[in-house]
Amino acid sequence: MLLFSLTGFAQRQFDPQTLELIKTKKIAFMTEEIGLTSQEAEKFWPVYNELEKERYMLMDKKRDLEHRSESPKAGMTEADYRKLACEIAAAHAKEGKLIEEYNVKLLNILPAEKVVKLYRAEGKFRASLMHEFRRGQEEKRDRERESNK
Repeated sequence: MLLFSLTGFAQRQFDPQTLELIKTKKIAFMTEEIGLTSQEAEKFWPVYNELEKERYMLMDKKRDLEHRSESPKAGMTEADYRKLACEIAAAHAKEGKLIEEYNVKLLNILPAEKVVKLYRAEGKFRASLMHEFRRGQEEKRDRERESNK
């Protein structure tokens, strides 16, 4: 799910051109890592894009709940906190059900080995994206330090 946190972060931080580049890199990376044939890719990407859309909407809901929990309103009662806790737990449960639902759909499209590769590829892509982002931030800081000398 961290991938979608990064995606959400990227959507708030980057311009549309950069977002399109990230999406293009992800498609190429995932296709290669999973080893999708053209026939598999044709069936896989629409389902995966649907999953991503649903994950993003759920992530947006979870982000809202996190914001509400980080900055609670003055005068919140025990009942208010209890309701918020239940909403947070329900969002996590929904996330699990979503993964289970799409796991079945993906297993109907791809061999099980490739579905497992998909899960690993998501983590690898997330790590490479974070590494690239951090490297860019470090280079930006280095340029700023040089220009301040």
